[in-house]
Amino acid sequence: GLPSSMKKKILIVSYGGTIVMVVDEGKKAIVPANNIEEIFENVPRLGEYADVDFEILSNVDSTNVTPDDWTRIALFLSDKMDEYDGFVITHGTNTMAYTASALALALGRGLKKPVVMTGSQLPLMVYGNDARFNLENAVKTAALASTENISEVMIVFNDVILRGARSVKISESSFNAFTSPSFPVIGNITSRGIQFNQYAHRIDENTPFEMKPHFQTGILTVDLVPGQLPGLIEEVLKSGKCKGVILKSHGAGSVPTVNEYSFIPIIEGAVQKYQVPILISTKFLGGNPIKDTNDEPAVEAQNAGAIPTGDMTDVMAEVKLMWLLAQGFREKKTLEKEILRDYIGEITV
Repeated sequence: GLPSSMKKKILIVSYGGTIVMVVDEGKKAIVPANNIEEIFENVPRLGEYADVDFEILSNVDSTNVTPDDWTRIALFLSDKMDEYDGFVITHGTNTMAYTASALALALGRGLKKPVVMTGSQLPLMVYGNDARFNLENAVKTAALASTENISEVMIVFNDVILRGARSVKISESSFNAFTSPSFPVIGNITSRGIQFNQYAHRIDENTPFEMKPHFQTGILTVDLVPGQLPGLIEEVLKSGKCKGVILKSHGAGSVPTVNEYSFIPIIEGAVQKYQVPILISTKFLGGNPIKDTNDEPAVEAQNAGAIPTGDMTDVMAEVKLMWLLAQGFREKKTLEKEILRDYIGEITV
């Protein structure tokens, strides 16, 4: 371990997840740990890497995490920002990429401290778990990032450090559960230790830290499956409750354009009649609904008023639309510009 004078102060924020679960022998079930002692009993050496504090913010299953949680975490981090050198957030894997994307936007490019999200596929108490490996590496990563003046929201999982705003979950069971399909990893974890590369964001001294922690709900995301009836979306638009639609395309932004299955009239109607923005993202890992595509159905969709989402993940496309709407961007021209603007390294411009 390091002498305590050299240790970084790291706050571990528990926001649930398998990682902070313990096995309740009586119930024969996995339950959230009640206190830090329970965790440290299983990871006794965490204190060697950093001066660690621990706070339980929530034990919610990440499937039930909502934009209110994103806002809550962002505000909590903002309150604690000056007290610590870095932060580690434990979180369930199901929606970790959403929370990471949201926090990256909420905290902005003026963030001066590293925020590391991690989780696990197995609880700490289970033999052969990945929780200890991930938690130790998350703390080490936060401490090293602080030393190297790296500040962004990242996901540490298995042997990679990913930009949170570029990450997606790719496996329900593999220890290698996350990837960033259209952007390189920002660091690696090997037997030689942790190394950041040139892609990791260094602190930007010229940008003040500014929180924008709010997100608009009421977004409808639709998978474009063959035979999908566009009329169903019309009903939702009519209701007045829908604030935005994201169409997940099977190609580089193409939508069905023939007969009763054509989405072109719906896109035009949404944009003109209902003033509801329509975004087109892709389900493909590393997909890119591009502005300058020559794929005809994609061109037709954009001509009808749909907004392309560049090489953002489908997760980020959703979160970013919610974030921009909450800031009052409503007009199609403005939204299109803002969606394709690079705020925190979430899109390649």
